[in-house]
Amino acid sequence: MRDVKNMAWKNIIGLFVIAAFLILPYQAVAVDSLLVSTISVSSFTVFSMEFYTDQNVIYSTTVPFSNVDPTKSIVYPNGRRENDGKSDTGVVCLTNIGAPWHLKVQGVYSEGLPDNAVKFYYAQPWNRNTGNQADGTVTNRVDWLSLPVTPLTVYTSGTGDLINTPYGTLSTFSFAVDPRNLSSERAYTVQITYTMTTTP
Repeated sequence: MRDVKNMAWKNIIGLFVIAAFLILPYQAVAVDSLLVSTISVSSFTVFSMEFYTDQNVIYSTTVPFSNVDPTKSIVYPNGRRENDGKSDTGVVCLTNIGAPWHLKVQGVYSEGLPDNAVKFYYAQPWNRNTGNQADGTVTNRVDWLSLPVTPLTVYTSGTGDLINTPYGTLSTFSFAVDPRNLSSERAYTVQITYTMTTTP
């Protein structure tokens, strides 16, 4: 009889212990399992130029001067007029090397064309990433200058140009011709070379 009572108490105590585990709040134990991956990034070097055109930058590889009026002191390219808000050529300089660079311009004149017959106008370029003027230095005064026969530095990059990817720095040029002393019996050409370089 005593064994039956002991057995009953054991069963009741067991039920209380089970009920206590079910009723008492479960205390969580923090357990972590971690995996780690590393992203490895490398980029190829960019140091290049390309022509740019839009509704305000009209030409690229050819700037035409047709039917030049020899009685004028200065003549603009076809489709251009003074203060029209347009440019003739646009050059985008693009780099990610993080070093200062320079933009140079040079003209090679055909025979018989005076070295000072072609003028160019160059002003502060634009940082196409920010939509604001670039922070570099225009070397010469902003005015009509004779297109040089030796490379002339027109722009030196600022801190915002040292890495200007993905859209680059846009330089625009306008050209004009002084038609005096030009013969009507021949055609003239000028080859314009734009150079982007880290050499001052």
